[in-house]
Amino acid sequence: MLEGRSISTTNCFKLIAIDSGRTAVQTNRITHVYGPPKSGKTTLSANIALLLAQAGLQVAIISTERPIEIRMDSIIQSDDSLSDAFLENIFSTEEYSFKGLCQLLASGLDQIESSVDLLIIDSLTATYRQVANARSLTLLRKALAALQAMAFRKQKAILFTNQVSSRMDGLNTFRPVASATVRNYSDVTLRLVKKSNGQTELSFEDVNGIEEAVLPPLTIGAKGFEEFNSVFELVTNY
Repeated sequence: MLEGRSISTTNCFKLIAIDSGRTAVQTNRITHVYGPPKSGKTTLSANIALLLAQAGLQVAIISTERPIEIRMDSIIQSDDSLSDAFLENIFSTEEYSFKGLCQLLASGLDQIESSVDLLIIDSLTATYRQVANARSLTLLRKALAALQAMAFRKQKAILFTNQVSSRMDGLNTFRPVASATVRNYSDVTLRLVKKSNGQTELSFEDVNGIEEAVLPPLTIGAKGFEEFNSVFELVTNY
């Protein structure tokens, strides 16, 4: 279960991509992050969680695959500016069935205290792909509607990662799982692509999947995305 914290109110915050000035994650908004395996979805989520924790914000994580906790531990061990103390601002639960995840989300997550500033779900669709059908799509829509209500009514920022529904080809053409559904319920969509040189390209897309802005290339290393702090800026209480 997710455990509450003592702080009684949330803090407004936004994570800005410095080069483009666009907002990647923000209070009252839902951010959808997708890309093929090993492109850095979990790494990006871990970097964001630790940045907020370092600033004293509260992060809740629902993990369906568990690597985000492992990734955060490895980043902390490799970055002298971080310590295990920041993990006190991050609390998590695991849910490895799609039905269980949908039930958890549809419940409104009443066990998340009002102090939580960001909810991360990594990954929303990992278990969905195992049971994808009309019934599961309906459950996914209900879960996303619950997240949308949570973002607005409870003043939360929501970030969920998503898988891709087809393999990449030479043109990097792929789309997210349940593409139309997840895009319609998302305020921000971030697309990650692993390039041939090993770096990750991160771009903003509109609701139709049209590229709107491309960020400077990112490199996955011991500290997560090595350039993370020079590409993103956290603004609080704006």
